[in-house]
Amino acid sequence: MKTTISRRTFLKTGAAASFQICSARAAFTYTANEKIHFALIGIGGMGGKGVSCASGEQIVAAAEVDMNHAAQAVEKIKGGFKDAKFYTDYRRLFDEQKHLDAVWVATPDHHHFPATVRALEAGCHVYCEKPLCHDVYEVRKLRELAKAKKVVTQMGNQGHSGENVRLLCEWIWQGALGDVTEVHVRPPYNEMDFGSRNAGQPAQPPASLNWDLWQGIVKEREFRSGIHPASWRGWLDYGTGLLGDWFCHNGDGAIWGLKLTEADTCEVECEGEETNATNWAHECRVSWSFPKRGEMVPCVMRWSSGIYNDYVAKPMPKTIEPERIAATSQHPSAYYGTKGTAVSGWWMEGTRLFPETFMKEVGKPKEMIPRVKEGHENSFLNAIRTGGKASSDFDYAARLTEIMLIGNVATRVREKLSYDFRTGRFTNNDKANGMLKREPRKGWEFGYA
Repeated sequence: MKTTISRRTFLKTGAAASFQICSARAAFTYTANEKIHFALIGIGGMGGKGVSCASGEQIVAAAEVDMNHAAQAVEKIKGGFKDAKFYTDYRRLFDEQKHLDAVWVATPDHHHFPATVRALEAGCHVYCEKPLCHDVYEVRKLRELAKAKKVVTQMGNQGHSGENVRLLCEWIWQGALGDVTEVHVRPPYNEMDFGSRNAGQPAQPPASLNWDLWQGIVKEREFRSGIHPASWRGWLDYGTGLLGDWFCHNGDGAIWGLKLTEADTCEVECEGEETNATNWAHECRVSWSFPKRGEMVPCVMRWSSGIYNDYVAKPMPKTIEPERIAATSQHPSAYYGTKGTAVSGWWMEGTRLFPETFMKEVGKPKEMIPRVKEGHENSFLNAIRTGGKASSDFDYAARLTEIMLIGNVATRVREKLSYDFRTGRFTNNDKANGMLKREPRKGWEFGYA
């Protein structure tokens, strides 16, 4: 991006007194010694990564509903940035902090949208942990808004910046596997209890937790054991279940390599365990059927968890070496082509072809995709400094998340659904369409109008 003025030079002119600084944000680049002014939303748990990344810049403010849970991060911020301001409610942070450059969002899933939409409307660059949103309406809104604001965005699916997912895409695009007609994706076996299906027992929230703010847009309910700080992932209101937790990592190669974001429509259905009144299903199989996309043939993508987490639901090639058979079960994604099979590990690591003789015969693909040498988080910072583009920006990440989210709708509706990506609606089920957007409770309407 071309520019003739640095951000600091602009500020010195006095023009920053106008709120137009936000709409002009994308026109700035940063000088070598200039710090990016960060606000951090959620600094406990995964939020610690944002604290570490932003500590090389300038942390201006942070918001956290449980300071005890984030005690280590609080001390780190106070030790390095004595003027940083702390908030319990990030809505107040955005009301008061008008000269932010970037925002890092690392909250539970149900807060991703309300925090991120405020950051984008303020003209800030945004890094948001995965999955990008809790609902389809939210994810489509963020994609449109990020495009309109022309800011740098990044979702926290770190494997997307890696070498291995690029090798997979290049092998597929160069025809090494032939026509890929089926893909299998799954979570780790030992993650089945992460995000409990247990509705817990009524309890008193920790004294350090602002339970009302933690609930955010969601309708008020009593605090129950097993929600905070981590098992919220299994709750319908707060998380997106196992599918939301792992698909954005392990399904990334399928979405990118098979160009599934280019499909206008798809069909999706689910079998297995049903969701209960409060929690997502654990043991199920979700299947998406995609039509032809350019030169890509129609394909089926399957997510399998629990008793369906059988990986070798489709047999590996008969020519696979006996010593490699056990190793295939360690890979959470497999790509079945008419010429061969590829597998990838967690976060898209360890991509390879099977059998071993096939991998040696094919060799390394021709490089088609630029490599990210600085790492996922630093690619976000570098894009801000240069006016470039981060590796998993919201244009891509929102589409990836949308595909996952319609799978989650299928786990609740239990009927075969037809979805139109052009309109963001199901064409054959009103009940499913009623799950695309939820109404926020009073005080949290921002972004939902």
